[in-house]
Amino acid sequence: MFKLGGILEKTYVWSTNQKFVQQWVNGETADDFVNANMIELKKTGWMSNRGRQNVASFFAKSQKLDWRIGAAYFESMLIDYDVHSNYGNWMYVSGVGNDPRDRVFNVDLQAKRYDANKKFRNQWLQTKLF
Repeated sequence: MFKLGGILEKTYVWSTNQKFVQQWVNGETADDFVNANMIELKKTGWMSNRGRQNVASFFAKSQKLDWRIGAAYFESMLIDYDVHSNYGNWMYVSGVGNDPRDRVFNVDLQAKRYDANKKFRNQWLQTKLF
């Protein structure tokens, strides 16, 4: 379960680029929806399920970062952390878990669909300034 290839033992080329990891952790990526979710996590210890799936997909699929780094960060931050849900969801979203479609979340589309008025993004991106 904790192996790089997950339960499916899939082989992907993963990066451990610390600059990209830190940008993600700090909510300083090029994507404001990802950033808002990461800032919420840092400030509250919580993130919605939709946010978790989007930031995990961005981390593993868009940035091609080792999914275990993201899962470990969530483990250290989430107040509702559960080892099974966390690592299971990270594997699923990263393509090394139990998902036959190997999906990629379209973070821009998700932001437009679920935060069209940018209320969520504005709320959390403004808190970063303080």
